[in-house]
Amino acid sequence: MLQRLDGIESCSAYMQDFQNELGVCVQKAADEIAKSRRRNATLITANNAKIDGLVRNFTMFMADLNRIRVAQEDKASNQGEVINLRREWGVLTGNSNRLRVDLNNWGRVRDLVIQQSKPRRRKLYEPEDKLPHSTYHQMCASDDVFEWLVTMINPAAQSQIARDHQCFPDIGLPNSDFHAHLHAAYRVLLTRDMDHPTRFLDVGCGGGLKVFSAQRYFDEVSGFDFDPAYVRAANQFLSRDPDGTAEVFEQDALTYDGYEEYDVIYFYRPISDDAVLAEMERRICEICRPGTLLIAPYRSFPSRAEDLGCGHIGGAVYLAQTAQKDADKARRLAEQTGPFIIKDTNSPLSSVWDPILTASRRNGYDLAVPYKKPRH
Repeated sequence: MLQRLDGIESCSAYMQDFQNELGVCVQKAADEIAKSRRRNATLITANNAKIDGLVRNFTMFMADLNRIRVAQEDKASNQGEVINLRREWGVLTGNSNRLRVDLNNWGRVRDLVIQQSKPRRRKLYEPEDKLPHSTYHQMCASDDVFEWLVTMINPAAQSQIARDHQCFPDIGLPNSDFHAHLHAAYRVLLTRDMDHPTRFLDVGCGGGLKVFSAQRYFDEVSGFDFDPAYVRAANQFLSRDPDGTAEVFEQDALTYDGYEEYDVIYFYRPISDDAVLAEMERRICEICRPGTLLIAPYRSFPSRAEDLGCGHIGGAVYLAQTAQKDADKARRLAEQTGPFIIKDTNSPLSSVWDPILTASRRNGYDLAVPYKKPRH
């Protein structure tokens, strides 16, 4: 793009050519990292180097643009002519300044692309003994807080009809465990070419705190409980979130026939009688779609999972109607995804890097957001 710059026309032409060439390079990077495997690291490196050169050239172009604009204003014979020149140059300088702001982020975007050129495998679960002691005890403190919240959100005593139906009272799984399972399931879904919003169901949701939390991971979240008092408490709690879309309804897990509508189904031993619980597990596994992610974090499910036709992903996550070898393959693919939990609210304003950022977010990668201490 070596062009002679001598006025607004030549500068505008340079800008157009630059944006076209940059757009081709950005799309090439996005297409390469969008591949599920066998990404061409050599091509990515060469493409990054080309963008490096374009960014350097644009810096020099900005200096030339300002020099030419100032020179033309200096030659103006009166103030009216200066005003007309500034009006003519206004759109171009505004666009070039906005583009410069985008280009200033190239270093961060380049790092994002490099991470995905040869992605390292990250285990779906971080062993507790590998966590720093401070992090582990912070998690424990957070779990205590969420246990208190369960009681505060749902103060209702279990109804007699629920006890007669062999239902457990509303007992919450530790919050850190729950999020570890959600994150693992979320990463498995990232590897799938989904043609619909991701849907989550909590079977025996109690006061709805887990349903509320699942909104951070999935597009549509629902929960049901047999106990009418629990359902009322959950809906009262969820109604306090004006932007929330979660729903909770009254239902019997032993007769519900809508399990096939969900991509992720969570159940934390909602039934106390083991034989009745096994009946519920069979019903879920028979009705849900093959490959549905099941989160069952309690002791008895692993011993029945194989007979139910479930492949084990890891931790408390299983794939319904899936052979173990296929579950192992799904786990290995998920381990190559990034650690980010993407939500639309994470996304910055539109920029020239959008194709790369969109492809990266589908892989579980995103630009790290610097921590800002809240003001009081």
